[in-house]
Amino acid sequence: MAARIVLPVMEDKRPVRNRARRRHRPLLYLLVIAAFIYGLYNFGYLISFKGAFPSHSIEHVPASDPLAGNTAQHAEPAATRALVPLEAHIISKCPDTRDCLKELLLPAMIQVYQKVNFTLTYIGMPTENDGVECKHGPGECMGNIIELCAHQLYPDPKIWLGFTMCLTKDYRSIPQRELVEDCALEHAVDFDKINECATRDDGAFGMDMLRESVKRSASVCSTLDPASS
Repeated sequence: MAARIVLPVMEDKRPVRNRARRRHRPLLYLLVIAAFIYGLYNFGYLISFKGAFPSHSIEHVPASDPLAGNTAQHAEPAATRALVPLEAHIISKCPDTRDCLKELLLPAMIQVYQKVNFTLTYIGMPTENDGVECKHGPGECMGNIIELCAHQLYPDPKIWLGFTMCLTKDYRSIPQRELVEDCALEHAVDFDKINECATRDDGAFGMDMLRESVKRSASVCSTLDPASS
């Protein structure tokens, strides 16, 4: 007759209350985390951004909206606070502009765009016939006008700045129609409205905007130039 070996049952010596305590630890951890997050929100440390600001960088904000960011939970109402002026002086067909927008302005705007009145102003040389001479030729002047039109038609920086950054990403192709249409589609910009703005009054409307912008840049640069004082 074969011998049977019966293994003794190991009795759990641990107190029942310890096992119950461990079962409740996940709930306790969740409560602690929830309290911690609530405290951060109360002190204004967490900021959420709405949408994706750029198409290629600053989101239309579909997935690439650069400013797709959001507002602090207890942000002060816009009507009760003054916006800080923030201005950048650029030209459209330039790699330095592309790098400046991507590396400097976009990261800054993600953090402060609700606190600043941000504008882009263009660099050029007014001519005697009420025109503008641009560093990279007439194509750059048209690119500048297209971006100015976007700013005028879509004041929300998440839209017009995202559109502008999209163009600048392929700055060599500015102002080709295909590029403008692609960026308009990506950032929910109406291409026909942009085209109408840029060509209104046989181009005089857009050129007037560019000329005023160029004059603004010239006045600021002369003010900042130590040699002018």
